[in-house]
Parts: sequence; C-alpha cells; structure tokens
Amino acid sequence: MNKLPLELHDRIVQLVGRRVGEESLPPWEHRTLPFALPAIAAVSRNFQRAVERLTFRDLKISTSPEDLDVFRRTLTPQRQRNLQRLTVHLWVDNPPSRTTPGTNHRKFATEEERRAINETTTTQLRELFNILAAWHLPRPSLTLEVAGPSRTTATFYNDYFRFSMLDVSTDMVDFPPLPMVKQLYVYSSSIHLHPHLVVFLTAKMPNASHVDWNLSTCHTTGWGLYDYMSQTWRDGLARSIESITLPPSVERFSFNMFVPGTGRFQILPNFIGSSSSPDPVSLALRKLTKNCTEVSIEGSIHASLFDPPAVPGTAPHEAAPAWENLTRLEVKASMCGPDGKWLFKLDPGDDDGMEPDPLPEDVDFGHPPPGYGATEPELEEAEAYYDEHQEDIAPATMDGLVPQDAGDYLRTEVDDGPMNGLLAAFARGCGRRSTPRLRAAVFQSEFFNPENWPFQVACFAAGEAAPAGWDAEFAGGQEGEGEGEEEHRDVWRVFFHTDGWRPAEETLEAFRWIGRERGGRDTVVCYLPWGNFAD
Repeated sequence: MNKLPLELHDRIVQLVGRRVGEESLPPWEHRTLPFALPAIAAVSRNFQRAVERLTFRDLKISTSPEDLDVFRRTLTPQRQRNLQRLTVHLWVDNPPSRTTPGTNHRKFATEEERRAINETTTTQLRELFNILAAWHLPRPSLTLEVAGPSRTTATFYNDYFRFSMLDVSTDMVDFPPLPMVKQLYVYSSSIHLHPHLVVFLTAKMPNASHVDWNLSTCHTTGWGLYDYMSQTWRDGLARSIESITLPPSVERFSFNMFVPGTGRFQILPNFIGSSSSPDPVSLALRKLTKNCTEVSIEGSIHASLFDPPAVPGTAPHEAAPAWENLTRLEVKASMCGPDGKWLFKLDPGDDDGMEPDPLPEDVDFGHPPPGYGATEPELEEAEAYYDEHQEDIAPATMDGLVPQDAGDYLRTEVDDGPMNGLLAAFARGCGRRSTPRLRAAVFQSEFFNPENWPFQVACFAAGEAAPAGWDAEFAGGQEGEGEGEEEHRDVWRVFFHTDGWRPAEETLEAFRWIGRERGGRDTVVCYLPWGNFAD
C-alpha cells in the first residue's frame, strides 16, 4: 500500500469518504458536516496522511475560547499545509450584565453591553490572528471566511441584538498581518457587522488578491425603518475607509451593501441631502478600490460612484482620479437610491398592486432605536417609543432587507428622471480617461417582472467580445449594411436590455461619447430582445 502514488491514496479516500449525518441532509449541505474516515486512516501512514489532507482541507470554527484552543492544538505544521479554506464565525456569549444575579437588564443591548461584547470580540479575533500568524506557509494559499455568529455559536439573538452591530474596539493596529490569506470573504450572518470591523480586518491581509464583503443581509434581525441605524452604518463605512485603502495585492473586490427597507409606507430615506451633493459612501468606495482591476458593487447606487466631483483646482469636467487599473466594473443597483429616489415607479393600486399606507404624523424614522441613549431617561424613552410605534417603524414581519417587504408593492415602470441621471453618470464613468484600461462595464437593476429578468446595460471596449454572440447578431450592420461583427468589435458597443424602455437622447449621447473620446468613433448602440441578457 505504501508504494502507491500519493494521488491514488487521495483518490481512494475521496471515493470511500462520507460525512457524518449526510443521509439526513440534501447534497448541497454536506459541506457543513464532518468527515467520517477513521477506518481507512488506520490502514497505513500514507492513508492517514491522505485522510488528513481531505479532513483538514476545509474547516469551520468559531472564535470561542474552546474552539480556538482546539484549533491551536490540532493544527500541526503538517495539517496547516493541508488547510485551503477556513470559515470563522465570530462568537458572542452573554455579557456579564445578563448573567449576574440581581442585575436589572433591558430587553435590548445598551451601549455598555455592546462595548463589552466588542471588547470580547476584539480579544478573540486577536487570539485567532496570533495563531494564524505563527504558521509558516510557503505562499498565500488560504481562503479565509469571517462571518457573524451562526445560530449555533450564540445563546441569544432576536430583540437583544436587533439594533446592534458587532465591531472591534480598536483599529487592530496590534494585530499581526496574515500573509498566507489569498482570498477573504466577510459576511453578516445573524448579527449585523459594523463596517469598521470589516474594513480593518481586510487591511490585515497584505497578500489577498480577492476580497468579498457581503453585508447586505442579517438572517435573524432587521432594523425595520429606523434610519438612525442605516445612517450610522453608512457613516461608519465612509469614516473607516478614510484612513486606509485595500492592500495593493487586491485585484478583485466585491461588495454587497446593506439596503434599508421601506415597509408599507414605501418612503425612502435621503442620506445625502441636496441633489447636487455627492454620496460619501460612493466616494469612499472609489477611494478604497482605486487600485483594483475588477470591482463589483451591489446596493443603493448614486451617480457620484461613477462621476464624482472634480478635484479642487482642476477643470469642472475632470473627475477625481480613481480606478486607473480597472478593467471590469459590475454594478447592481437597488431600486432604492441613497438620495431618496426610486429608479422605478410604484404601480397604481389595483388587483395586482398595493397602495402604500399614509405615514402617521407621530412616526419619526430618525428616532434612536431602543438600547440607544446616554442616560436612563433616554433609554426609557427609546424603549417607550419602540413599544408605541413598533408596528409602524419595526414590525415583526419586516426584515428590512428588501424594498418590497410587508407586501407586494409592484414597481414595473422606469422613472425616467432618476434612471437617466444614473445611466448618464455610468456612461461618463466608462468614458473617463482615468479608467484607461476599462474593457467591460455592466449596470444592472432588478425590478418586478413576471420573468424576473434584470434591467441591464452592458458596455464593451473596442476589441472586447460581447457575450452570447451579441456582436454578430445585434451590433453587425447597426450603422449601415455591409458592416459586420468584426468591424464593430473595433469600436465600443453598448447593449440595452431594458424591455420597451428607451433612454433619453442626452443619455444616449453620453454613451456614444465613450467611443468617440476613446477611439474617435461613436459607440454602437444596440437594443437586446427581452430575455437576452448576461448573467
């Protein structure tokens, strides 16, 4: 047996391998189960190593003291080299105020309790970093996933954590870097993660080439219509990015951001103010990703993401320099803009649509939620306000994750003003000379339609082939008979998948200008049949 090639040992182990309890779960959930391979591991030393290569290839732990202790003792240098993916769930225990007898604790976490939890989280993360930093791996090879607590790694959720964000109490300056990480995924789970934690966690990965943040959902708690929390989240993101950029090694960056709900009132918060003001989150994201080659952003999108204000001292039409290495841009816009504007109109109330409820005069979406207040009277007032207005501002049936929550409020018609404004800015962003390497850019927005197909606009540079044979079928002959696919690949092309909607002439001119500015020829404009879009 010891004379067999190592690859054959690995293949045999994979064929006979099974996972504990796999018979009771569907195949797509088997990855979460532990392997059950003790018998074959005893056949020979080579089979033992093959079993360990499989068993320790993909691990899931929490940052509880018990898990970290086992992780430290179990991962020998040999097993460290087998690890390819590590999923870490941040662990949250009951704070002392919840376990001390005789303590009069509140229903929702207070600032003092949130601070204690964040300090514990900081200590646990530092311990994890110290463990990983002691490893001596020959090259960046680890995919690291960091998530909020799972349902099984904390003992309480629901109301207590509803209006909290898990954070670290420092900027992690005393944390060692983790050079072995090549890919980083950070996502919320059952508790919202504060952007501060995510930003400074990412800064500690000096060799990561791919970073993915998914902070869009929280599976068990939602903020309802408390815009106070959404504003805090946005301010925290912009403020955290001010002091750092992504590690220079990061080439691909993806971000799925939190979008506040609108409930049965269908009223959007305006986080920006004046219509002429830029979006601080958009400017921060441009700064963060300025050295990336591929950027994908999903959430509430503002025009200043593509067309930021000019740098002081430059001509008014010159944008702030950014994205000089960018080759591909993908943006998926929520129907909800951060400026309080919808991209799609609300359908009239009829048999298929619902009319939004009128907003009660005494409801204030900017009111601090329960658990926020510097004094006991302020805490009491916040809880009393919540109790009185819960069904309006934070109903139990509303998760705050999607704009159509609390009912099917259909939006199937494009609102020309906001959509043309955003698409024109998208076109100007594609044409900027500050993105000289741009090869493809895709703008997409989901809206209500029977097929669940996206509203999409896709731009491709000269020489960059469009998907699904679009060049041959739709771009060929666009500007005259006899002109075919190859000739039109020598110019920029834009493909609209917008059903029956057509952009304004000013918007089309902005797209034509991309090719004119970059290559001297107008961009070829094409309209795709409904249902022919890029996934």
